[in-house]
Amino acid sequence: MIKESRLTIVRERGVLQIAVAFSPPPEEGHSPEFYLDKKSGKPTGVVCELGKVMAKDLGVRPKFVDIPWPEHMQALLSEKVDLLMSYTNTPMRAIELEFAGPLLPSKAVMIVSKDNQIKQKDELNKENKRIGIWHGSSIIDTVNNHFPLSTISEHADPASAVKTGKLDGCVVDAVTKIFMDKNPDLSLLRDKNDKIEVLAEEWGHPAIKSGDQIFLNWINNWLNYHKNLGTINYWCNSWWKSWMAD
Repeated sequence: MIKESRLTIVRERGVLQIAVAFSPPPEEGHSPEFYLDKKSGKPTGVVCELGKVMAKDLGVRPKFVDIPWPEHMQALLSEKVDLLMSYTNTPMRAIELEFAGPLLPSKAVMIVSKDNQIKQKDELNKENKRIGIWHGSSIIDTVNNHFPLSTISEHADPASAVKTGKLDGCVVDAVTKIFMDKNPDLSLLRDKNDKIEVLAEEWGHPAIKSGDQIFLNWINNWLNYHKNLGTINYWCNSWWKSWMAD
């Protein structure tokens, strides 16, 4: 067990440090997880807005620490940040992290080029097929389950690699309507009923360093409070889902 709860440290410090990886705004096609508002220049997106709410409830101010996505877990373990607001729970990650209740829903889907004529999921499960994922993404487990024969690789921008023909497809978990409109040469793989092929449904969870039951209990209480209040439903369902491709 830890000697002192991060809850106490945060309140005494007066700052809640939350890891982000700022992307361009969703108006340019990126997912609205964390970005800088075009007009104000201030941090926003679902992670930042919920981080602001949590910090206010703790009586502190939020500090959003911009760190490349693959380094988020190590940043938490080395105490560069106090919290990962939305991080996918996996058995390996849970060895070192404590995960609070589910927060942000996402669906793993496949992006393909319209030129390669791939119509069904099974066409990609072949030894000569190349599938990409975002670097540092937990979605690799899903991809390995669905496409055990394919060659899987990590990329900083897998969709661009699909466009240039370096990949036959890529699996991502937050594709927006604007992104698809801006990339008419790409499409989402669909099933025989012409519905988007959902490879997995995942949840992002608030995550903290393992062993801090006091902070974990407080975060779970915070989640329950804001679920009842409607805050979580607004940001993680109404607002977040309004951006997503369907």
